[in-house]
Order: sequence, then structure tokens, then C-alpha cells
Amino acid sequence: MRPSSARSLRPARAAGAIEPRTAARRTAESAGPDAVPPVAARQAGVFTAAQAVAAGWTPRQVTRRRTAGRWRLVLGSGLTATPGPPCAFARAWAVALTWPEAVVEGPTAAVLWSLPVHDDGGCHVVARHGRHARGVRVRIVLPPSTDVVAMAGGLRVTSRRRTVLDLLARLPTDQGLDLFAWATTRRVLTRDDVLAERRARFGRYGAGPLGRLLDLTSTGAVSGGEHRLHEVLGVAGVTGWQAGAVVEDDDGLIGVVDLLFARERLVVEVDGERAHAGRTAFVEDRRRQNRIVNAGYRILRFTWWDLEESPDTVVRQIRAALAGGY
Repeated sequence: MRPSSARSLRPARAAGAIEPRTAARRTAESAGPDAVPPVAARQAGVFTAAQAVAAGWTPRQVTRRRTAGRWRLVLGSGLTATPGPPCAFARAWAVALTWPEAVVEGPTAAVLWSLPVHDDGGCHVVARHGRHARGVRVRIVLPPSTDVVAMAGGLRVTSRRRTVLDLLARLPTDQGLDLFAWATTRRVLTRDDVLAERRARFGRYGAGPLGRLLDLTSTGAVSGGEHRLHEVLGVAGVTGWQAGAVVEDDDGLIGVVDLLFARERLVVEVDGERAHAGRTAFVEDRRRQNRIVNAGYRILRFTWWDLEESPDTVVRQIRAALAGGY
């Protein structure tokens, strides 16, 4: 009697059963022209050719969709079917899927954290090795693990605090002041954090910009507009105010306001164009202002143009508010 063949030893498949691979392929073949692998839903619409094959598409089908323009390259090996320029999250996911060890940082991380920083349309990362890909900018310095967090489905990015510190060390002075004002008034970091970062970078890249930033904010003003407001009030002889004052309500910290007349419960804010631009900043400012008012404060807001073109009007309005009662 001949021994049983290897084939005869395989377990019989139930009638009507479909191999998992075959089921995935049939699903992909029946998908519409705009279909993408399911995994793209948690990756900002981005996926790779390997993920598409794992979801059932054949390599030839992937190539055809790319050639037809249905699936477009984002960065590295990241693909998308979403029309228009890829958003920061899509660019970050494309790099993360291509080089898993990379950590999103700098201007790109700032956009992901909704910081008031310009999006340059690329993707900034830190990694152990340089990566040559159009639109990818790499720094070969990995941050401490405590400065890396996972967000948006596992995307690795420098923490909000670390992102701000890194940007303050490389932005032009005027933009650095704007970001410093935004971050300190929202308690993302403090001036002592910047001082510690400058000491840690002594003799290295970034120490110079951080030192200039600390010098410019030594009086308590954290932006060019605040410096100008202090000058205007000083010339006019208006006193009794505190710069960078903490304001709280029953729910806790509201934020750090530009100027506070504590006895009169009057808050004065200077709105910089960059730090208060964009939908996120607009919404956040209104919510913050509502909490300040509900906490029993009055608030006046001025712009740089007010301080430069109509300083007398600024002083007159502040004095009128101070005379308006406690």
C-alpha cells in the first residue's frame, strides 16, 4: 500500500469556503474607481502599494491606477486618491509609511499641533539617516523618547512643547517672538523652559536665536506689539498694570494675558497678525475671551497698527475703561 500523498493529508475545505486572499481580491476587483485600501481611513487617506496588494489589488492593478492618475504619489511611497494638494497629515503619514523610524518635527509638527506657524508644503522629520526624497527635509538628530508622542492613529511626532522649542531655535526673530507669545500665554511652555533650552544648546545650533529671544522678552513683553504697548503707556504715564499676568476662572487656568490692571479687572490684549490668524486661532481666541469676560474681567484688544498709527486713541480708550469702575 502506497503512503498517502502530502496533498491527501491537507484538511478538506468546507464546501463554498473562500480563501481569505481570494475574498480580498474579489472585493478589490469589485471596488469602484475611487476605492482605496480600508487602512487609508486611519492614515489621512494615505496608503502604500504594499497595503493595496494586501487588501486584494494585484501589483498590475496598482500600476494601472497610478498610471491613470486615480492613485497619486504624496511623498516617498505614500499614495492617495484624495484630490488636491495633500494636507500636512497626509504628507506626514506618507513619510511615516515609507520610513517607520522617522519622527515628524519642526514646521510640519507645528501644523499638526495647530500652532501659528506657516506650512511650507513639505514634511520635516528627524531620523537616524538622511532620506533623499523630494519634499522631505531630514535632521539627523533623534529627540529623546520623552519628546515623542503618538497622535492620529499612531503617527509619531515631536511633542507640542518640544516642537515649539525647536522652532524658537530656528525661526527669524519676529516669527519667534510671535510663537513665544502664543505658547507662553497658553502655558505650552514658560520663559524658564526657553532658558533651560538655551543652556542645553550652549555652543550649538539654536543657542543664538534663543538668547536673542530671552533678551527681547526680559521686560515681560513677549511680542513686538507688547513692547510697543509698554512704550506707549510709559510715555503717557499710565501705571498700575502687570505684563504677562495669569488669569483663571472656576474651571482653572484661562491663560496668560498681555496686560492686566488687576484692581480694575481690565485686560488689554495686542493681536499679532500671525499668532491670531487661521480658523483654529480665531476660534480659540473667542472661546478664551468669553471665559475672561465671564470671569468678571473687561477686555480691550488692539493691533500693531493701532499702536503705531493711533497711540493717543489707545491711551484714551484704556483710560476711559479704567475710569469706568471696578
